[in-house]
Amino acid sequence: MKLFCMPLVAGALATASVADVYVWESFTDANGGGNAPAGGGAGDPSLVVVSGSPIVASSGNLYSFMGTFGMHIYGAGFVSNPTMRIENLGNPFDTSSFFLMSPDTPVPVVPTITETIVEGTPFSTRIYDLEWNYTGVATFFNLETADTSASLDRLTLGTLGETVPAPGALALLGLAGLGRRRRS
Repeated sequence: MKLFCMPLVAGALATASVADVYVWESFTDANGGGNAPAGGGAGDPSLVVVSGSPIVASSGNLYSFMGTFGMHIYGAGFVSNPTMRIENLGNPFDTSSFFLMSPDTPVPVVPTITETIVEGTPFSTRIYDLEWNYTGVATFFNLETADTSASLDRLTLGTLGETVPAPGALALLGLAGLGRRRRS
């Protein structure tokens, strides 16, 4: 008996070779080194702090109480209508800082942004859903906080136009896949 699990992408089951979804939930370097995603597809993206002085908090998130900080995601390579979800606590991100740079375009490519605020105690969670209408090589993705006391708690990047599923949906799908059998 063989068991298998397949992630849900864009409303249908797909294999990892079709789905390039990368997830960062815990960060290790706030000083210009690379932070690798916990999962993903064929690419090798890395999140790098490029400005400011955040710290890696005990919870694993990036946090700055002394000023703003900026990040790039390098190594995504070829993208087709990429999507991104950014989750943070504390002060918001600067939505005008969300863009991707490409050798194919002389100006930054900006996404469509949807912001959701989930009220909580003592802090509210902000969720930014980004969608780019672009196909080509991404040199890097850019994002920056707008003020002090902001954190990056989770970031998900879909490089091939995938709908980025919520964290709970990913966990449930992984568990549900364990119960399915493939017949030989």
